[in-house]
Amino acid sequence: MTNDSNFNLFTYVVGANRDTQNELISWVIKSQEYINQYFGGDRSGIMRTTFGDCVSKVEVLADLAINDNYARDFRGVRDINGCLQAGAIISRQTDILFPYTEERVYLSIDPFTTPPWNCLNLEGVELPEKIKGAARWLMSEIVQEIIDTEIEGVTKVLSIERAKDFYLNIGFQENPDYPSELVLTREAAIAFLQEQSYRKGER
Repeated sequence: MTNDSNFNLFTYVVGANRDTQNELISWVIKSQEYINQYFGGDRSGIMRTTFGDCVSKVEVLADLAINDNYARDFRGVRDINGCLQAGAIISRQTDILFPYTEERVYLSIDPFTTPPWNCLNLEGVELPEKIKGAARWLMSEIVQEIIDTEIEGVTKVLSIERAKDFYLNIGFQENPDYPSELVLTREAAIAFLQEQSYRKGER
């Protein structure tokens, strides 16, 4: 039993097979359909908006996931109807994460996005495909995958200002030298997983 009657459930996807790749391509197609329908086909109308950010990330994600060099690095989640509702590309990196700290291995996530129907927020427009919680669920699955490895849950993302609240609410911290770099420490990763387990009704 979950603690929230509106809490949506998802299943974890590791790697992008042909079906997943085709679904990501359909995200790109759907993005253009929304641009045509709601913005008169003018991409300038979505610039500097959450939806515009999503469209850009969806295009990059699809390009990477259909590339054999990156397909195995794809991670995503599907809803109970089998529809892909979030996706990301992950990679192991080695670098200094914060000033005056030692170099270490961490997980880089880029891009990280939900499909266009979860990002289109227009007054009077209700899309039946929209579903909540996919991005947070995906992040928790990725962190859970690496928490007991040499990475220990330490994760870095690059974020524009409009997306920062999502990461900060999970527990990511800004790099004081590079505010667009957000880092999830091991301690914050454990706290996030515990909170997500509670939300799932597992604790």
